[in-house]
Amino acid sequence: MTEPRLERIAQEFWAAAGGPEPFPRRLEGAVLWALPLMVAKLPRLWVRDAEAWLRARGLPFCAGGPDRPLHGCLVAYGGSGCVLLDGTDPADEQRFSLAHEVAHFLLDYQEPRRRAVQRLGRSLLEVFDGRRPPTATERIDAILCQAPMGAHTHLMERRPDGVLGCGPVADAEAQADRLALELLAPDAEVERRVALSGRPVAFAAGRRHLVAALTTDFGLPQAVAASYGAGLARAWWGGPSFREWLGR
Repeated sequence: MTEPRLERIAQEFWAAAGGPEPFPRRLEGAVLWALPLMVAKLPRLWVRDAEAWLRARGLPFCAGGPDRPLHGCLVAYGGSGCVLLDGTDPADEQRFSLAHEVAHFLLDYQEPRRRAVQRLGRSLLEVFDGRRPPTATERIDAILCQAPMGAHTHLMERRPDGVLGCGPVADAEAQADRLALELLAPDAEVERRVALSGRPVAFAAGRRHLVAALTTDFGLPQAVAASYGAGLARAWWGGPSFREWLGR
């Protein structure tokens, strides 16, 4: 089950976009309509490519650390932002990369700013955007609101195994993945479609049927569909029967 908070954010996004897209969702047009985000696709996307593209447009950006290949990159400042994608990735990879970066924008940038403004007023945005230094009280309040100060960045590294929510910031990544999946393949809709098509009785066959639906009906990358499908199958059906476990 998707958290009610993530369902709410996804519903608000699609409402702002003028209504949900049919499946498989392209997402890009909806993002441009609903959010202060631009989307750009580069011929390739390594850290150095993102830095060069942003620097050429007057947006100094240094990721730090070694150069490495990326699926996507988010840079947000002043209430708006930019998502860079590797234009050589397959369409399903680009779809999920965009959804993941949009999720980070909504969860880790826009939502904390909204909470801070509701609590402390719009004048604090001058602090968040680096136009003036914070007072001691504002600094404490911003920390309590978990609101970002200055530019917000996120780099989506390549994960060939498709594992969701990995890395040193696993909780934030898992939340972004769950919201990305709610935007592209809401679990309620996935369950409805699988029920209508009639899943096989055996757990393993049912899981394969579910993963196939996630790739064909919802356009998820195979590795992401396999990980998401395995989690949904466990949540809905509990796992293989004892007879299946024995291989009979």
